[in-house]
Amino acid sequence: MSGMWWIGFLLAAMPAGSTMAAAPVVTSPASTAPAAASPATPAPGDPCVGAVTLREAGLAPVIEQFVQPDKAFSLASLPPALLAKAMAVQKNAAARRARDWPDLCRYRAENAAVLAGGVQPDAIFLGDSITEYWAFAQPDFFGPTRLDRGISGQTTSQILLRVYPDVVALRPRVVHILAGTNDVAGNTGPVPDEVIVDNIRAMIDIAKANGIKVVLAGITPVDTKDRPAKRIAALNVRLRALAAQAGAIYLDYHPALAIAGGAIAPSLANDGLHPNRSGYALMRPLAEQALTHAMR
Repeated sequence: MSGMWWIGFLLAAMPAGSTMAAAPVVTSPASTAPAAASPATPAPGDPCVGAVTLREAGLAPVIEQFVQPDKAFSLASLPPALLAKAMAVQKNAAARRARDWPDLCRYRAENAAVLAGGVQPDAIFLGDSITEYWAFAQPDFFGPTRLDRGISGQTTSQILLRVYPDVVALRPRVVHILAGTNDVAGNTGPVPDEVIVDNIRAMIDIAKANGIKVVLAGITPVDTKDRPAKRIAALNVRLRALAAQAGAIYLDYHPALAIAGGAIAPSLANDGLHPNRSGYALMRPLAEQALTHAMR
């Protein structure tokens, strides 16, 4: 398992009340809108009590290490206080997952604000950290009608449980699905390829049943030991076939990001997994083109 995956726990489990100084974080405009009193406001015993956003968690300096080009990720470069807090969060991650395994709390207040505002999104990006960090790397790519609903560290089993609250309930025209790399890494235990494909098939089925068009992205290239390039390539063959079968648009980021052998280019990822701003800059026009095609 990649040593970088601890960040997923960190982002999901940071306790409320953090006052750690952080670089400015730009979030979806929906996150700044007044939250609806219900269901956004946690009630006593609600698992969402204590849930916070990345901005509230003060973790922008960590994310910046992933997305700033030519900056290798290093735990040693984090301020001691932030590193200590991050490790404490990781230690308590299991308890957090026991309360809310798919992290339905993460975007609940933001989703309520979107619904209260009455703005129908054109597109929602659903996925794991590769989707989540995109909003940090290119905040101008997202806005009131294009929402980021990525959660770091998540597998397809967790993401599947978020399709209704984080996508269908918001009534977007299109959903961009990018998931599966953490299943390959075994973040929530060993997962056969068949289960990964079936989970994504279920995401597509739910979206289509609700009149939402689908852009299905293949798993992005990686250069880590826990995510073999051959397995990712084989999965992407199956995902391409699934998209064709389901009437979804298949989006292949590999030609823009990969080098010979299937790994992500070192200049495009600081940790061999997450695209940096240079990587996202290459992904952006491909995503724009796919979304435009889907919304015709």
